[in-house]
Amino acid sequence: MDRRDGREPWQAWIAASCWALTGIDLGADPYLTDRAVLCHRLGDDPLFVYANEFAQRLWERPWHTMIGLPSRLTAPPDHRSSRSDTLSGNDVVTGYSGERISATGRRFVIHDATVWPVRDDDARLVGQAATFQHFERLELPLLEVLATSADEVAEAVRCGADRIELCVDYPAGGVTPPPELISAAVAATRESSIGVMVMIRPRPGDFVYSPSDIDVMRSAVDTAVTMGAAGVVAGCLTPGGGVDETATRRLVEAAQGVPVTFHRAVDDAADPVAAALTAFELGCARVLTSGGAPTAVEGVESIRRMVEAAPRDAIVMPGSGVRSGNAQELRTATGATELHASLKFFR
Repeated sequence: MDRRDGREPWQAWIAASCWALTGIDLGADPYLTDRAVLCHRLGDDPLFVYANEFAQRLWERPWHTMIGLPSRLTAPPDHRSSRSDTLSGNDVVTGYSGERISATGRRFVIHDATVWPVRDDDARLVGQAATFQHFERLELPLLEVLATSADEVAEAVRCGADRIELCVDYPAGGVTPPPELISAAVAATRESSIGVMVMIRPRPGDFVYSPSDIDVMRSAVDTAVTMGAAGVVAGCLTPGGGVDETATRRLVEAAQGVPVTFHRAVDDAADPVAAALTAFELGCARVLTSGGAPTAVEGVESIRRMVEAAPRDAIVMPGSGVRSGNAQELRTATGATELHASLKFFR
């Protein structure tokens, strides 16, 4: 599917209104320009109708998950009121700055944005658009919390989780949750802008999968994405202990642009550090790891090496045995900003 399906006539209206009102030329193809361009339709709860590739990458939301999203949900809850106050009129606004949040909970500040009203071919006011080039990532500590039921999702939200990893059968290492649990988790976290990462694992046991297993996993990825998951979590190895590149590539493709985390299968690899780098090369956004050791504290040196070797914007996330009492030590020792823990973190 072409993620640009449906971009017209909005793209033409956005570009024409921008040039007429601000003098900013969005270029021959605003969808591919080197600045964020996005637009919501006017209404009581404005919904996005357009977001170019720059904006999709920044918010970690491909076209099919960005379009139709209430624009207020792209700002953290504690910044929505100020955003609404600034953008409530129909005038051109210049020099706007504000904090935003991606689908997986990463916060950033947009700088020097220009906002303008969008009119259609009949000069009717139909939307509000914005563009900016400059942003600053806020390297804030972020905590992903494992949940295996609707009650645990609710508890994680109450306790302050920044993101949820959702699975069932945790004693077996976690397997793919049923669709009804995915739906409930997404609904429970939507207003808080807490992303739900759905585990894709068809069975307990090892991480060496048959072609039929991969077909099942691809179908599960499609279900999770369709139901509103912020991303998926998976991991595939070869019998020799390397990353199964073909299988991993197929799962990344099935995710249609939503972020993929390569889970602790990486710790079963013959060389966890090399496996993590391979996962990044295949398009995974994150690697969840204990550094090949039973716990992240024990694997701290390998985790640090992963962090140092990871490409820019790729995330190495320590997990296993993470508690409130060792979280800061892990961040300091590894350079990681995101951690993964169970609800025991808060207890």
